[in-house]
Amino acid sequence: MMTMITLKSPAATLLASLTLALAALAEEAPAPAKPEEPAKPAVREVSPGVFEVGKVRLDQKALTVSFSGKVNMERGLLEYLIVNPKGSAHESLLVTEVSATDIHTAMLLLGAKSGAITADAPPTQLNDEFLRTAPKLTGDSVFISVKWKEKGVEKTVPVEDWLSNQEKKQAIEHGPWIYNGSLVYEGRFLAQVDGNLVALVTMPSALLNNPRKNNNNDQMWNVNEKDTPKVNTPVEIIFKLVPPADSKTKK
Repeated sequence: MMTMITLKSPAATLLASLTLALAALAEEAPAPAKPEEPAKPAVREVSPGVFEVGKVRLDQKALTVSFSGKVNMERGLLEYLIVNPKGSAHESLLVTEVSATDIHTAMLLLGAKSGAITADAPPTQLNDEFLRTAPKLTGDSVFISVKWKEKGVEKTVPVEDWLSNQEKKQAIEHGPWIYNGSLVYEGRFLAQVDGNLVALVTMPSALLNNPRKNNNNDQMWNVNEKDTPKVNTPVEIIFKLVPPADSKTKK
């Protein structure tokens, strides 16, 4: 077994979840047959109820998954909110070094329900036909926030504050994102292969997608130049899982 975990009283209930999560991940991303298909992530407890999955931190009580990243763009059109080095960094607000597999494992451990399926692969480049017919994605609601330091002062804001709606020329509305959990094509977990983690324009292979109006329009989403810190500013990216019963009241 590839899991490294120290069992303590607060972690007892996590063991069953861990087994189920890794089993689910194994179904989505089988044992490596190619270099880009990594082994299952190692999980370890760092304090009661707080775990590390690779470079990702999971807090059971807070229902959060967090990891480091940096600002990647200060201006321009966006198709992605977050990518890693394998992804489309030229059109993403944020970049991170963490893997999709580690994030997905941590989200499964929190109990996130995704709509991940085995299906036809989406196009590597978005086109009008795909955007018109893109499937409606399903999954649990997740709030995304960013934490950083500005002149020595720590700040945290909803990530929507750093995004602008091209149509309205203003920051986009606050609200949850959809944890659809990517998909599997020919035995490959596509978020891990492609490196695109959170999409503004509908992309089923991303882990999370934007549920807002005009999410099929690749000319709609911009960096909010007024409020976004400078390129390369270090940030902590925080996903907060919304329990299904709370989704409607917190939107």
